[in-house]
Amino acid sequence: MQGSHSPAGSIMQVRWLIVLLLLGLSACGEQPVSQKGEKGDPGPPGPAGPAGPLGPVGPTGISGTVIRFVEGECRQACTLTCEDNERILSTYAINPGGTFVIDAENKATFRPQRPGVSVKVVLACVQK
Repeated sequence: MQGSHSPAGSIMQVRWLIVLLLLGLSACGEQPVSQKGEKGDPGPPGPAGPAGPLGPVGPTGISGTVIRFVEGECRQACTLTCEDNERILSTYAINPGGTFVIDAENKATFRPQRPGVSVKVVLACVQK
């Protein structure tokens, strides 16, 4: 039978309609959750956190450390020296290399890996 509805089905539809209307009306007049009230007083400070990593060393001013380089070429054992008021910071030999022996705080002897082959050597000196 087309077009005929049972009275029980109509009553159920009306009940659902009333429930939906009540739910819709109950939400009216309420403030949305996104609105905030006045800001209150801050709470007490929390405990200190762990220390962070160390930063880079800053400039030491005009009287900072000065590095002076002494350069030379050696084909056989040779000696390089810093000034009397300096000490050796580092030594370098550029291909084919060799061996440095630190003789004193400001003096180093270089022996090339292959005698007769020219090796560029560098001594880095800093003030004592």
